[in-house]
Amino acid sequence: MRGSDGGVTNGGRLAALSRLAIEAGSPELARVVDALAERLREGRFYVACVGQFKRGKSTLVNALVGESVLPTGVVPITAAVTVVRHGERLAARVRFGERDWEECDPGSLATYVSEEQNPGNEKGVVAVEVFVPSPLLESGMCLVDTPGIGSISAANTAATREFVPHVDAALVVVGADPPISGDELALVQEIAREVADLIFVLNKADKLSDAEREQAIRFTERVLSERLGRRASPILQVSAAERLARAGPERDWNLLSQRLDSLARQSGADLVRAAEERGTAALVERLLGDLDEQEAALLRPLEESQARMEVLRRAVAQAEQSLEELGHRFTAVQERLYRPFTDERDRFFNQALPLAQRELQAALRAEPTAGPALRQRAIDHAIEVTKRWLDRWRQEQEPRVEALYRGAVERFVELLHGFQQTLASVSGVQGLPGPSVEAAFQTKSRFHYTDMLIVAPSSAPSRLLDLLRPGSQRVRAIERDTTAFLERLFEVNTARIKNDFQDRVVESRRRLEQETRDRLREL
Repeated sequence: MRGSDGGVTNGGRLAALSRLAIEAGSPELARVVDALAERLREGRFYVACVGQFKRGKSTLVNALVGESVLPTGVVPITAAVTVVRHGERLAARVRFGERDWEECDPGSLATYVSEEQNPGNEKGVVAVEVFVPSPLLESGMCLVDTPGIGSISAANTAATREFVPHVDAALVVVGADPPISGDELALVQEIAREVADLIFVLNKADKLSDAEREQAIRFTERVLSERLGRRASPILQVSAAERLARAGPERDWNLLSQRLDSLARQSGADLVRAAEERGTAALVERLLGDLDEQEAALLRPLEESQARMEVLRRAVAQAEQSLEELGHRFTAVQERLYRPFTDERDRFFNQALPLAQRELQAALRAEPTAGPALRQRAIDHAIEVTKRWLDRWRQEQEPRVEALYRGAVERFVELLHGFQQTLASVSGVQGLPGPSVEAAFQTKSRFHYTDMLIVAPSSAPSRLLDLLRPGSQRVRAIERDTTAFLERLFEVNTARIKNDFQDRVVESRRRLEQETRDRLREL
């Protein structure tokens, strides 16, 4: 396509840019170019909802579209960027890596975007879109729910920062504790360098007193004016939760709706044009960078490349040998950690088992009848008593076990940092990145009880003997059998708890070692 001046239009430039990216061997860049071209053709512009975690951003987006389409909760929820756009009916789709879009149930969004079900975006979700028949979005406005920055997951902050180049306007959500953080300020400054339309909202106004809201707004406006070099727009006070529930006062909700309507009607076309110019320039620069790298690789003398490869091979071999030696130190750390927990398990077993057996015996004696059903009830009592004692012990030990586990991982990371400092003097591996502590801490407990029913004293011969025995003998036999069964339950399940702790430590070590080996091989 050509404009009236004979030049190629931006639509034509994007099509040409996509072809060039394919020819240059950059299919992912071509996909990004095509996605930009598609949203420009449809006149869509992105209003990103940004801020610290737990500001209520997802709830605010839900309230703006008038429907609870995004998952919310009391812990940090959003783990992947989610675009909410207009559609004739409620629908959703998700994309993983280089795969095409896949339709998904809007009710199952938490599977893909929540920190609990997709921690650190381990499923590799690269895009999520939700279609909502909301009048606010008819103009082409898309509300973008971003992961909260500053949470325990560094991946969430990274996902939000990676989306910044696509932002056309921003809905900045602040609070009172703190009113605005250093991370939020840095993000707002980064966005403000590219876009002019920033709307500031103090959410959860219903949770604050008048004095607290006034103090938070005064502080935030002063800090924003200092950092941005211009007066920030008035901070609107709302409660998205109250709005969804259709309860409480309006506060500044109507003003917020008017600001967004005005943005869509008066600035929407300008935002799309600005996105076109900004996106095209960035993608051209990215393609030129890829081409420069390819040219440099082609021009680099073959002898230099071969020599560098030889240096890298020797360096990696030396590093892997050092990593093997490091493994012995890891093993020593594990053994030191296992010992106190094994001792604690033995102490609990020896002290709690007699008490649990007496509790079981008391329960059996309280049974109203010594009939044929007594044996099964005795087995059920044994399982209940065991679970009760083990639940209590696990709750008591959980803080200590978690501290031991974190101590082990932190010691592993400390040893790996020392290993990397040793490698810093080796030519070729100076740039080896550090281990991912967050990934190591994601090893979850897999413990579950076993009722050991396969060895429960409920075989057909046992039940037959119960029928032949006099009442008192039957009770004594059942008490003897189920007491032994309870001991077996204690022994097996306490061992499983101990082994679960050890497995978590081993898995975290394996992850750290594997990550380091993979990075060495990438060199």
